[in-house]
Amino acid sequence: MRYTNLKIGATIVRTSVLGFGCSAILGRSGTKDSMHALATAWDHGINTFDTARSYGYGYSESLLGKFLRGRRSEAIISTKFGILPARQQAWKQAVKPIARRLLTVIPSMRRVIRGQVQAQFQPGMFSVDVLQQSIEESLRKLSTDYVDILFMHDPPASVLTQDELLTAIDRLITSGKIRAAGISARPDVIRTALTRMPRMLSAAQFPCNLFELSIADDIAKSHSSALCFSNHPFGGVEGVAKTRLALEQIKNWRNTPEQIRDKLAHVTDSLLADVVLNVITQEKSIDVVLAAMMRPSHIVTNANAIDSSIFTKEELAWLRANIASVQA
Repeated sequence: MRYTNLKIGATIVRTSVLGFGCSAILGRSGTKDSMHALATAWDHGINTFDTARSYGYGYSESLLGKFLRGRRSEAIISTKFGILPARQQAWKQAVKPIARRLLTVIPSMRRVIRGQVQAQFQPGMFSVDVLQQSIEESLRKLSTDYVDILFMHDPPASVLTQDELLTAIDRLITSGKIRAAGISARPDVIRTALTRMPRMLSAAQFPCNLFELSIADDIAKSHSSALCFSNHPFGGVEGVAKTRLALEQIKNWRNTPEQIRDKLAHVTDSLLADVVLNVITQEKSIDVVLAAMMRPSHIVTNANAIDSSIFTKEELAWLRANIASVQA
């Protein structure tokens, strides 16, 4: 695994360049599969974990905390507040395994189930009371006395002017309950934050994939010192299909360098992961790329891609410059 040293707050920590996104823990995946995925990630050198109060209907943090017992000092944990999970009735807990099986058998049910899931959350909860309740709940569930980074979860740009909230976040940093704080949001909110990032916010998290790298360019141009975590690197099922098609087309271009064409001869899952993850992590403005990886085979493929790319830096730069221009 490739690592980087990051200054989180006043502490220098060694983080894996590939981080484990916990959004699917106890959501798309049950307890057994979630624990297996976490163990596979850890065994392959991943020590950076990103979760949230809302993930897994409010239970993702608990499972991550259970897994990291005895490992906490070696792990980097970020969590989020601002989206609250609604309290679930017992019958809703009972039908989760059925819903997971439906997604496996009938993939087209994904959109219907996603709509039902989204209706069970309360977004936009950025009051001081919610902040204080959320961090205490996160610490308890994670079985730790601090988190490395606390992100505001999908906030509007107006949170940058909520002085009372920002002061409360600053107090959490001073108390040691969080080492650093930041914003996890859409690229447009991150761009606004870059122009007037409050002193107590030193991290940003945002979606970034091969077809939308402009946010990485904007961060680089801003000369921001914020720690940057990118997520959704594959762009979901549609993004994977689009990337695979683009690579198939590029290998047949006349102007594609011969050595790149040869390496693209067979667009396997391993090659696709190599291109996606290494193009993104070559961005100087991105410190860690977070991927929601629940299948052990995907975790191994992604970890190996980060660890040993078949492409040179120059080849990755060429792919970065050309892949977004492919017409789907």
